Amino acid sequence: MGMHRVLLAGCTIAGLAGSARAEDAAGLRPQVQLDGGLSVIGLGYEHPVTAHIAIGVEAFVFGTYFLPWFDAGDKVAGFGGGIRPTWFARESGRGLYVAPYFRLVGVGEEIPSADGIGFATGVFVGWAFQLSSRLDLRIGGGGQFIHFHADGQADGQADGKTERLTANTPFIALDAVLGYRL
Repeated sequence: MGMHRVLLAGCTIAGLAGSARAEDAAGLRPQVQLDGGLSVIGLGYEHPVTAHIAIGVEAFVFGTYFLPWFDAGDKVAGFGGGIRPTWFARESGRGLYVAPYFRLVGVGEEIPSADGIGFATGVFVGWAFQLSSRLDLRIGGGGQFIHFHADGQADGQADGKTERLTANTPFIALDAVLGYRL
């Protein structure tokens, strides 16, 4: 979580230091993206398909460190991939956006061990800020559904016995995407 804060602070400072210009008249542009949401840190590519819609694909590291805090499921980590169509209210790709998503994940107790599978799906609503002529920052929130099954030990279990790690729960979703326009 600390990395998210450092990244967000650095991007904000860079954006404030640069000159904020009027919205890009060229409209939506392809982007390379860094996704730092609640449960993922990943890299993606987004491509416009209409004046208001772009579709992105991403690969990411996934984690549910937060689920045990709320008694909503077990803690797992893993790798995955996802798809994310985004609708923008403005043709510039800045301002209000709505982004449903679907993520498929191989999960386990730790990153190297993926002995289970899961998915997360949901929707974000947020605002895309222009940090510079090529750099955008999207901040949003929404809801998601997290589902997975994996073999491992639940937090706090020290007896060496393997049990099924699971989650099957709705949860809040937080979105933070830094995009570089190509």
